[in-house]
Amino acid sequence: MLEDKTSVKSTENIKIEKTRTIKVEAKTEHKGEPRSAKVVESECLLRSPRMKSIPKCNDPSRDTIREQLYEALCKVSSEANEEIQKEVNACDAIGVAVAVESALFSNWGPSNGSDRIKYRSLIFNIRDAKNPDFRRKVLLGQVKPERIAELSSEEMASDERRKKNKEIKEKALLVCQLAGAPKATTDQFKCGRCGQRKTSYYQMQTRSADEPMTTYVTCVNCSNRWKMH
Repeated sequence: MLEDKTSVKSTENIKIEKTRTIKVEAKTEHKGEPRSAKVVESECLLRSPRMKSIPKCNDPSRDTIREQLYEALCKVSSEANEEIQKEVNACDAIGVAVAVESALFSNWGPSNGSDRIKYRSLIFNIRDAKNPDFRRKVLLGQVKPERIAELSSEEMASDERRKKNKEIKEKALLVCQLAGAPKATTDQFKCGRCGQRKTSYYQMQTRSADEPMTTYVTCVNCSNRWKMH
């Protein structure tokens, strides 16, 4: 039994993986609402004594997800710096993997069901060699198991990937804007490639409003392009 000195509203028995039953006292949240059974079950798994092996649940697909999560979480120890090494070593990677898989199964159903793409996205991001931050946050409990099921692919992505995605979106937006920008011809600009002054240009506000507009110039003679701020 897990003891808690705070106020208790109800007591419920939660069966975990068909091998043991933990009796927990479901304390209320700060708003007076009882926590859901999923949240309580997740906390029970994380507070249980360190597991020595991954518990089976008589479902090969679920067992596979647990093993993949565990393998990913085991990488954190070799990736962590000295400041958090002790905290990482104190974590139960098996317990976290089981808690995460249980939360996913409760929210998404089987990994070969209608939400299989979500499973693939999660496994890809948590195993991604360029995304150590995400699996570290999961292992350390900074991202709760029940919260993981609500994350989008963008939220799970590494900082580097999010930066690249942002650049791609901004570039695509700029291309769309430029395609619709009105053009004018002038002889004020000299092409650095062919030396001709037959050019077309358009202007667009690409920086903050208090800075001058950017001028995009195209040489009519050789199609050379350049921009000026």
